[in-house]
Amino acid sequence: MFRTGLLCSTALIASLAMNVGAARADGFAGRIEGVVKSASGQALPGAYVKLTNVQRRLTFMAVTQAQGHYALGNLPPGNYNVQGVGNGFESKYTPVSLTEAKPATADLSLTDKQGPVVANGWIRTPGRVAGNELDSELAPPKLPEGPGKAIIEAKCNQCHYLHRLTQERWSHANWEQKITWMRERIKERGVIDLTDQEQKTVVDYLAKNYSVDAPRAAPNGRLSRTLLSGEAAKYIAVDFAGPNPDAAFHDVTIDARGVAWLNELNVYALAKFDPRTFTLSEIKPPVLGVTPGTLAHMGPPARGAGDSLWMADIGGTRRWLEFDTKTQKFNSVLVPADFKGPISGNFMRADPNGKMVWTTAGDRIVGLNIETKQFTAYPIPTKNPGAYGMDVAGDGRVWFAEREANKIGRLDPKTGKIDEFPTPGKDIPRRMGTDWDGNLWAGFHETGKLVKIDQKTGKMTFFEPPTKGSGAYIPRPDPRTKMIWLVEQTADKIARFDPKTETWTEFALPIAESDARRIELDPTNPNRIWWSGDTSTHMGYIELVNN
Repeated sequence: MFRTGLLCSTALIASLAMNVGAARADGFAGRIEGVVKSASGQALPGAYVKLTNVQRRLTFMAVTQAQGHYALGNLPPGNYNVQGVGNGFESKYTPVSLTEAKPATADLSLTDKQGPVVANGWIRTPGRVAGNELDSELAPPKLPEGPGKAIIEAKCNQCHYLHRLTQERWSHANWEQKITWMRERIKERGVIDLTDQEQKTVVDYLAKNYSVDAPRAAPNGRLSRTLLSGEAAKYIAVDFAGPNPDAAFHDVTIDARGVAWLNELNVYALAKFDPRTFTLSEIKPPVLGVTPGTLAHMGPPARGAGDSLWMADIGGTRRWLEFDTKTQKFNSVLVPADFKGPISGNFMRADPNGKMVWTTAGDRIVGLNIETKQFTAYPIPTKNPGAYGMDVAGDGRVWFAEREANKIGRLDPKTGKIDEFPTPGKDIPRRMGTDWDGNLWAGFHETGKLVKIDQKTGKMTFFEPPTKGSGAYIPRPDPRTKMIWLVEQTADKIARFDPKTETWTEFALPIAESDARRIELDPTNPNRIWWSGDTSTHMGYIELVNN
């Protein structure tokens, strides 16, 4: 997948097409190229070009170069809809039938006004940056009239605010599963349960009003209204829509062969996306004679040493799982019966020295010694901290975000001591990553800031991306390039920050409300950054070109 300008030589265009996407001998040979012009016939460098293969659920996006030229290679055969977007205008769709043997051409004219702007904001709530942490500060959502509304307003808000329901787009079957799971938790909490008839009414209501077929945001609504230039124009993007819209791609990690692995919140399996074939498959864990729970799923995967991935088994058995990406076999590590309390949470990270695996688990940090298979828990001093993202610093100490408490925590595994560093305000720290010097970088979601945290002192240094209301989520420092990558969740962008020059470059994703949250570096390609979208069940990557 690639594009270049007409100023490039034919040989260079061929070279670029060969080195983008699945740049291997077993990649696809298809290529589409063309020129994008304004309605008056002016060539437009810096415009987006989107190529959508509906059958394969793929969208490729490039940026035009000199004389408005674009070229994308390594495309699988099939029927594509090609559209140009730029300078506040867009083209009509141009159908292209692509075969392996013959390149195709699609010249585009931007004759129509670009669709409505989708303001930056939390999923399905443009303009609102905060996530569910601040639901308490909002007025209740206005639910559509119909059977089920009164029941939801009376009972579903006993455990959570109703905004969570209105943000989802699920099938009838998944709403049935979710409400069943919620009723199980209602019983645990000792509040008023729904009757079976009320559950049926509520599920029918939610599936009608918040279904997979409900209208979504205009797909081009967050693409730039001005032409791109410089480094911001030197990338391609790939978006894959999962075949099961209910799956929810929560987290992604990348193995030593450049293959993506994802946990799905609503499927009891580990998903595999192969960029060589653009196909998704699923591998189910061994059940061990225990019936998985209603919403059993794999926890966020963490890449360990060699070919190993680590994840918690959530709602299945009380165990952590080690998965070998080469043999594609699971190994179970059961949690001892006397090790009480939560064992899973929002994030998992393997210690770089290969001895420990760590996770945030509600109000404590849990670690597993890989060699001895011994679990250890460290209670967090602050009550209800909402432990979230984490990483391991250069000195071996474990850092973590306290999302609900607006603090950053630091655990010294040698002593068991936890230090806490308050953020300046209601910042909602989400996730973090360690840089080449051992310092931490965190995303402050509410204020949209990238924050550097000194591993020795806890001192915080703040950097603000060019996009306001960006929903800074997780930074991934890249020791190969000495750059910090940051996902801007509520803006559908991935940003690159150069800490040496303090300069930013932002790269838009192809589709509005992709809900990209986790990003990961590809160990096989320093120019490729992967992302996964929770509520969208989309995933993909961006890739820099001409670098």
